[in-house]
Amino acid sequence: MPKTLIAFLFLLSSIKSFGQTFSPIELRADLAFLKERIEEIHPNPYKFIEQSRFQQIYDSLYKVERSLTIKQTFVHYLNLTRAIQCGHTSIFVDERLIKPNNVNPKFLPMEVVIFDDKVYVSRNLSENNLLTKGSEILEIEDIPIPKLIKNLSKYTFQNGDGSNANVEAYYLQRNFRRLLYLFFDEQDELNLKVRLGKGVKNLTVKTQPLAYLREMEAERNPIKNTDFYKNIYLSENTAKASVLRIRSFDGNEFENGNFRNEIQGIFKKIAEKQSKNLIIDVRNNAGGGLDYADEMLKYLLKKPYQRYQISSSSNIKAKKKGLAASQFYEPVNEYLFRGNIYVLTNEGTFSTAVYLAAHLKNQENVALIGTTCGGAADGSSAGEFTSFTLPNTQFTVSLPLLKINYNTTTELHLKPTFEVKQTYADFLTGDDTILDFAKKLIIKQIP
Repeated sequence: MPKTLIAFLFLLSSIKSFGQTFSPIELRADLAFLKERIEEIHPNPYKFIEQSRFQQIYDSLYKVERSLTIKQTFVHYLNLTRAIQCGHTSIFVDERLIKPNNVNPKFLPMEVVIFDDKVYVSRNLSENNLLTKGSEILEIEDIPIPKLIKNLSKYTFQNGDGSNANVEAYYLQRNFRRLLYLFFDEQDELNLKVRLGKGVKNLTVKTQPLAYLREMEAERNPIKNTDFYKNIYLSENTAKASVLRIRSFDGNEFENGNFRNEIQGIFKKIAEKQSKNLIIDVRNNAGGGLDYADEMLKYLLKKPYQRYQISSSSNIKAKKKGLAASQFYEPVNEYLFRGNIYVLTNEGTFSTAVYLAAHLKNQENVALIGTTCGGAADGSSAGEFTSFTLPNTQFTVSLPLLKINYNTTTELHLKPTFEVKQTYADFLTGDDTILDFAKKLIIKQIP
């Protein structure tokens, strides 16, 4: 089939799907199906919300009396999936909402940060050189930023565990480009009102495909340290302090796929330096395999501890042989770290990263620095997942199958020992407020 014909057919199907609407009967049928599946499959749907409150939200959504477009339908069902406040539960953004990458959808060519409900340019990847780091965006398409943030929050398809406004803001910032696309649809350009110095200027910015954005990112912000691409690496290692950054616990992404050898090599280097303090950075770490966190804890905990336990019902039962043992190991590790530990956390610290941080917080020589984690402190619904498609509207929903007890705390949220937030002033200079706070604590404790 000729490429031009394929492109034409795709365009035709896109126009048809974007203009598609669903009747109240179809919407209610899929909503009932979705609620039934959540209550049937999710191992702990009412951990963060009362069942009566969930029913109220469902009843209000079920009263829909008019046809809804694709986007309106997505938001309609998102209200229900987000209601249970489980970060591992999601409704997928499909090609009817954002075109697949091979079709080159175009986005706002910049990254942003949000401070106090104000949006600032973090990295400018556009052709307009006036948009420097720290430029405040006041309006987009004539919509003031406070109102735009409220609108974009309706489309926020990622969330953490439990209710936390800071977590919602984190994911809005993280997905800002995609949320703009969802809200405005694809545009060839976007009109911005920006504060530049003491004045205000209206600018028009051309939207760009992801391939262009990646190319500009590599050109304008080259990564000089190749370790940055690793999921786990030592960014600093001295006798005074070592800094261990863990970007993910996804074992498939670790070099050679061998996490055990990687982590052993790292702690061997720390031991050789005889480092007295260890900073572990799990900010923006969305998690991964729990066993990788356990492998880390072998080098960090001085006493035996109880591992996680898994069940698919309210009664915690071991899924695998030995999983429910009260002790995981005896502290005989030759590279066991015995100094002070500082764990850096934020709203993007989720799932396995919270499991690690929560176990560490129970120790006397550990302090957590940063902001409250995005994942639950006592456990999560995760492990294995299933997905299904809503019969009429064809949206795909993913639900966790297992309930995981971390055996760490009875608290829902993991709060830091020292609450420290990145400041706007440090953002402008490129300084890390949270990391600097940890280093200042170390200096105070060193005679």
